[in-house]
Amino acid sequence: MANEILTISGIRFNPFQASYSDIQITDISHALSLMTRANGHIHTFYSIAQHSVNCCLEARARDYSQRVQLACLLHDASESYLSDLTRPVKKQLGGYAAVEAALQGLIYAKYGLADLSELEKAQVRAIDDALLHHEFAALRGIQFFAKPPSIERDHDYSQRDFASVEMEYLDLFSDLELVRPAWQVFGVDGCRTGWVSVCLTDRLVDVSWSQSIAEVWARGHQSDCLLLDMPVGLPSGPDEIRPEPEARPLLPGRAATLFSVPCRQAVAARDYAAANAVNREILGRGLSRQSHALCAAIREVDGFLDSQPETRDRIWESHPELCFAFLNGDGRSFVPLTSKHTAAGRQERLEILQAHEPRTRDILAQAEANPRLRHLLVDVLDALALAVCAKLGLHQGFRSIPEHPMRDQKGLWMSIRVPQIIHDEFTQYS
Repeated sequence: MANEILTISGIRFNPFQASYSDIQITDISHALSLMTRANGHIHTFYSIAQHSVNCCLEARARDYSQRVQLACLLHDASESYLSDLTRPVKKQLGGYAAVEAALQGLIYAKYGLADLSELEKAQVRAIDDALLHHEFAALRGIQFFAKPPSIERDHDYSQRDFASVEMEYLDLFSDLELVRPAWQVFGVDGCRTGWVSVCLTDRLVDVSWSQSIAEVWARGHQSDCLLLDMPVGLPSGPDEIRPEPEARPLLPGRAATLFSVPCRQAVAARDYAAANAVNREILGRGLSRQSHALCAAIREVDGFLDSQPETRDRIWESHPELCFAFLNGDGRSFVPLTSKHTAAGRQERLEILQAHEPRTRDILAQAEANPRLRHLLVDVLDALALAVCAKLGLHQGFRSIPEHPMRDQKGLWMSIRVPQIIHDEFTQYS
């Protein structure tokens, strides 16, 4: 974690390589509410969040636009990730200004303020300076400017409860948020180092790496749907049927990509020999080493869904090869692709994704620029296929394989979701 911090929501945040889904307003509001202005050189605790709230309220009192009010609320948001350095130090740290500007620009862009005009920026700066003067007058008895800037309302500079400031910040943001995605979906693929996620909205695309499924959810908790390439719902006995037997005929020649899922008891076993023996005893079949290699990730997902029951209606199992076959069939049939481990297979996947999601190359460019992801481009393609199918399913409905799935002993559906086949009659499960 040399170049990362761990945010309060659980995201490993790299200030030098941040992405849109790394930025969470709850992380910003919480951190700023606990960070003091002027590095603490004031007579009482007065947070950056409280300063930002006052700037926003001053913009409202001046009857400035909603955009300027939001910009005032967010103008110090980058400090939630970088800390608040004093102005003299900022001037002496070569490169700091560029890092701060890039991160602040990313935050503005996520929330619809990438195109702030020079007039709007000047209005934000004027309010920031005016509040600076009056804060120092109230909290230090110092006149920062020889001629006090005028303000349109009285502001609260008193020491306030951290949580109340945080909530006011979030309430103002909720009132002012300019760009709420009409829809947002995530496609998530397990990889050898963690999890690769692709986020699609009606206006943004994003790709990120996460160490844990909990971190994936911290990034994607606002999504309408999250399709995950990992078993959800595990058999505990031979009468509990997983989707693979019904899904394999949809992938002629590629059916082996749908491996047999171990029973829950085998997933919990200490090593391969024990897992193999338990699986044979419970389900009547051995366990391949390929399946066992995924047991840690399966166990992680199973434990997370058990501990966070509210996620069960929004995290659904899917499968990249089924998604690609669906996309290749133009929404009316499944047409399997050749192996993704060949150059031809990867090119085929890229062309199919490009046909269904014109921003595909933007996703790949982001991945190639990220050291965490540039060696995981096959996983990025799989995650993007899941995200594209999540988008299609969100708009035209999902098909469950099997049509009438079973629940496991924890109440999880044992179902693979893909978009509804056009003009096909299948029950939609939710």
